[in-house]
Amino acid sequence: MTDVQSAAIAAPVRKSDRIGSLDILRGVAVFGILLMNISAFGLVWQAYGNPNAAGGADGINLLLFKIMNVGFEGTMRGLFSMLFGAGIFLMTERMENAGAGLTTAEIHFRRMTWLMIFGFIHWSLLLWTGEILFAYSLCGLVLFAFRKIAPGRQFALGIAALLVAAFMLNQDYHEIVDLSAEVEATETQVASGQSIAPEQQAVLDKWAEERSHVIPTEETNAMFNGWHEGSYWSAVTGMWEFNVDFQWKELPFWLLFDMMPFMLIGMALLKWDVLTAGRGTGFYAGMAIAGYAIGIPLGLYEYGLLAAGDFGPVAGAEAGRTYQFSRLAMVAGHLGLILTVVKLGLMRWLQQGLAAAGQMALTNYIGQTLICTLLFYGFGFGLYGELERYQLYLVVATIAAVEMVFSVIWLRSFRFGPLEWVWRSLTYWKPQPMQKGGSGPVPGQMLGAT
Repeated sequence: MTDVQSAAIAAPVRKSDRIGSLDILRGVAVFGILLMNISAFGLVWQAYGNPNAAGGADGINLLLFKIMNVGFEGTMRGLFSMLFGAGIFLMTERMENAGAGLTTAEIHFRRMTWLMIFGFIHWSLLLWTGEILFAYSLCGLVLFAFRKIAPGRQFALGIAALLVAAFMLNQDYHEIVDLSAEVEATETQVASGQSIAPEQQAVLDKWAEERSHVIPTEETNAMFNGWHEGSYWSAVTGMWEFNVDFQWKELPFWLLFDMMPFMLIGMALLKWDVLTAGRGTGFYAGMAIAGYAIGIPLGLYEYGLLAAGDFGPVAGAEAGRTYQFSRLAMVAGHLGLILTVVKLGLMRWLQQGLAAAGQMALTNYIGQTLICTLLFYGFGFGLYGELERYQLYLVVATIAAVEMVFSVIWLRSFRFGPLEWVWRSLTYWKPQPMQKGGSGPVPGQMLGAT
């Protein structure tokens, strides 16, 4: 095969070959992720899962927290993971069908390597601790080996991994309960004036650490405030250890039991023509009804546990026992609802905006971080801790509207978004044609598939 033939086979996907439903779903996911992450951008870290931590714990603020916790917690990440897995299969299948051979593997692993680098920059220099590109790239390296297996097996593997995750979370619950009992006994001993052994002090220290993950302390407040009040470089250096710990300490669990299961399920759903809107409207409506019928009651049950336990460690661990089941059901519900809207042709103006944003998912995802960094850090507008929860969601709505309009306008003149162009040019070791009307194939752009 000549170099010219290899380049043609390995070129990014043509615009005419794009799957519109995937772009719309990706647009929903990229804004849904911001909807969940905005509290961690604008408030103390613990406010993500605890309304009492910051942002308002009553009225409209509490109601919005409850809606997000029941309806969206983990679901947008799950949807994004499904689309990432589907994108891996789409890209590699297209190249292999065109005769790319081993070039397919070369392109794929190069793409994932660059995505890993982008992710590292995102959490280390752009200051977003919760970024997912780094972990997604590692998943992509592994999932290349699973792309060819039958969809039924992919789906079964994904469900099996989620069941293992549920088992592990159940074990975590029992460990937290045991730890809480030890702490209660030790505190009773301290209150009576008795001395405690070093191992008992270690138990108290461990409990304090567990509580600090969900309940703010003077120490954690000082740490978060310090990051946001100083210079850019002081934020980078101050957050380094925390970011490394967050990105690496729990990484094996996130990779094996949170992200990759949904990526495998996404591959299966693509092969079954579910993600492509290839099924009937009734199928998607039924999917929405079934998903919400399971997911909403489970989510309300979990929220009840959290509220009854003041959003503490034991309550969080107890709610986590059914988390994977409620999350999967809600993802199915969201998928069914969105694709029902697509099949019925409703709100086409919104579909157009979401599809454009989905085509520029990488640009919009990183763009959201840049905007939020400017808004909430002291070297920007310094709004950290200043807004209530409902105001933060208005910020999300504004960012989403701006990014959709920007994406629609940008794609009228250009073939892909700015960061998509950088990613593809690095992947193919050649600058890609950017403006429409130029020479070469007309590429599309999606996070997870060229």
